[in-house]
Amino acid sequence: NKTMAAIAEHEPLVRLELDKRAQSSIVCADGEDGTSYAGGEKTCNTESDGGSGINQSDKSHGSSVIQTAINMAKMCMGTGTLALPFAAEKGGLIFNVVGLALIAVWNYYCATCVLRCRDCVPQRIKRGDSDSDIERSSTGQQPLYGSVEDQETLQHSSNIKPPPAGTTSYAAVAWYAAGPVGLLVFNLLMLLMMVMIIIAYEVAMISFIDDMPITTGSRKIDIIIPSVIVALLSCSPDVSFLSKFSVIGLLALALSFVVILWQGFTENGLTGFQSTLTLWPRNATDASSWFGVVVFGYGIVPFILNFHESMKTPKQIGLAMKMGLVLVFFAYIIISSGVSILFSPSHSFDGDVLQALPTNSWLALFVRLLMTFVVSMTAPLIVVPCGEMIEGKIGIGVDEVYKRIAVRVLLCMLCMIFSEHAPGFVHIVSFIGCFFASIIGFILPPLFCIQLRHNTRKDDVSKMDVTSFCDLSALVIGIITTILTTTMKFGEMRRS
Repeated sequence: NKTMAAIAEHEPLVRLELDKRAQSSIVCADGEDGTSYAGGEKTCNTESDGGSGINQSDKSHGSSVIQTAINMAKMCMGTGTLALPFAAEKGGLIFNVVGLALIAVWNYYCATCVLRCRDCVPQRIKRGDSDSDIERSSTGQQPLYGSVEDQETLQHSSNIKPPPAGTTSYAAVAWYAAGPVGLLVFNLLMLLMMVMIIIAYEVAMISFIDDMPITTGSRKIDIIIPSVIVALLSCSPDVSFLSKFSVIGLLALALSFVVILWQGFTENGLTGFQSTLTLWPRNATDASSWFGVVVFGYGIVPFILNFHESMKTPKQIGLAMKMGLVLVFFAYIIISSGVSILFSPSHSFDGDVLQALPTNSWLALFVRLLMTFVVSMTAPLIVVPCGEMIEGKIGIGVDEVYKRIAVRVLLCMLCMIFSEHAPGFVHIVSFIGCFFASIIGFILPPLFCIQLRHNTRKDDVSKMDVTSFCDLSALVIGIITTILTTTMKFGEMRRS
């Protein structure tokens, strides 16, 4: 499960892009890396207190609340934002604004579920932390968090087999909640989602290149060139240097939207704000398309434990989440509804937002070239952990360099072939959000909470408190929403 750790460390732009979301992108006070291993206790709070049940003493280094909130916002500002105007047009003005707020709240609740799960599983003791709850319980001191009964449960759970080495915090929750089968299913979902994200990147690059006035003259060669670059970079022994391009990626996205807003204002002025606007989705399929893009964009849930462990004061993770999600909400309003309204008199968004740029402008050409470069630099950060997972499953060792290269090159080539026949970038992003991101972000957190509470409090299984009711409701809503939106989105993709 080294693969999951690789994702958490090398995904500055990826969002599950899982964009986008690396420990390497976390800003820490005093220039220190905020990554740490959590304390090793098991406290099952029904009121999570922000998921701060472990190691509540302030860390000497780590991210502040504001820094963590900004990092969460940065994580959500990946290539998925290119599909937001498409989502706004599909959803309608009122539905989009209200829906963005509700999805933010849903992310917050499910993130707190993951944090509560963290309080309910045995974890590795942070190196150098002599004040962890597990040590307090062993010396008879009152635990900082959780009930005495839960601490006694922890004492009896010391013989639980730990997850495989390299398992990330969220994957460890899957292990303790559902055992090896749960970890296997979690890894399979992550693997399939990474493959889909690679295909989405390939499709995005094809879309950018198709709209350029300068090409090789052969569409197949135009497709092969960036794919070869991604494959070569993915075969590098160490791709950590690519994470430095995360700043360039954010600047490229910012520049893209500045140019797009200027283009819309130049074409239409403010007439878009005076025209009749669609307020609601035309049908359930359009609502599903909107849902997938927005869920893909928000997805902080799988990485909330990384942010928690990086904070100077982990108990303030709840405040950091609120601030970060509010920032993302207002940014998404401008990117989605703002751009859509500005272009409404002259353009309809059926693809990514760059399609609104003219094809004969040197500035538009520069933006497309820059975005192609950024995507080609970001894609290996997904290819490498995906390849490592496949290599581990088929038994390829670390020293078998040529076989590992063959796996990664073959993965890139297969994704390139699928991308040529796949629907547009926005549709793939929407499908990833409807199915993979929704399962990982909205179904698994309350499910794991319910299972872990069942495991730690078997004598109270028949009692349904408010927290358990909320978890069960969130689980049911997540399952129904995922099934409906995935079915409709898949049907739309097949028809296209």
